[in-house]
This record gives sequence, C-alpha cells and structure tokens, in this order.
Amino acid sequence: MMNGKEYLESLRDGRTVFLNGDKVDDVTTHPAYRNSASSIAQLYDALHDPDTAWILTAKTHTTHKFFKASKNATELFEARDATAQWSMLSYGFMGRTPDYKAAFTGSLGPYSDFYKGFEDNSKRWYEKTTRDVPFCNHTIINPAMDRNKPQMSGLRYRSKDLKSCFPAK
Repeated sequence: MMNGKEYLESLRDGRTVFLNGDKVDDVTTHPAYRNSASSIAQLYDALHDPDTAWILTAKTHTTHKFFKASKNATELFEARDATAQWSMLSYGFMGRTPDYKAAFTGSLGPYSDFYKGFEDNSKRWYEKTTRDVPFCNHTIINPAMDRNKPQMSGLRYRSKDLKSCFPAK
C-alpha cells in the first residue's frame, strides 16, 4: 500500500498532460495540479499514520477498509466510517478520492463469478486493489452523437437525443 511520497512518485511515470495547450512536465509541481496531488498524498499517508490507520485500514494484508468486501454489518459500518474519515481529511474538497471506485473493486473478489470467463482477472484485480489501494477513476466525456455535426459545448442531452447513439434493432 503506497504512502504519500510513493503516490507522488507514481505520478512521475512519463505521462503526457496538457493544460490549455501547454505541456505539463510534472503534475506534482505544476501550480494547477500540485495542491491536489499533495492532498491525495496526505490521504495515502493517513493509511500509515497511527492516529488514523486504525480507522482507515483492515488487516488481511493492510488495506483501506472500503477496498475490502464487507462480510457483515459491522465491517460495512467500519468501511463507511473509514470513507467518512478520508473525506474529513480533505474537508470534502477533493470530490473524487482513491476510495471512489473501491465500492466496485471491492466486489471483484467475492463476486468474481459475475464476470463469467474473466473470473481470474476479477480476482487478480481484487487482490491488486486491496493490496495497492490504487487511485482508479474514469473520465466523463460527451456521448458520441452524429460525428458529422460540430461538437456542442455545454449541451444537455435529452433521452430522445440519445436515440441516435443506439440504432434500432
């Protein structure tokens, strides 16, 4: 499980980031990203801090409680409390923190049979996420519409607009 320094180092992996057309050499030092990166690093450090680790982590191997599948109501409440504690560490300003996708990744091990044909991958991802506590996220983009029309910024799609995305059977 990473600490804050290791998290920041993991961001220096050769990724290419552009901001307003300019290449960002290091997201950990660039003024637009350094405070967010530092805040996330503090969350990872809290997993190792004796004052907060007892709330945040579970022992199978040490992991954030929300990354591990809860087996009973007590564990479920503890996972909730661990996530609340992490939110309090950033005063709720981070929005999406590493635990954001943990509800999903925490289900990959115990419910691997749901992914028929990919059960082994599901179990491996469960082990990896409980061991490493990675920062998994997603990107939301405008849905693919008619590519012959110009992109419309700020457009809110209605269900009837989305029909063009899904051809009739």
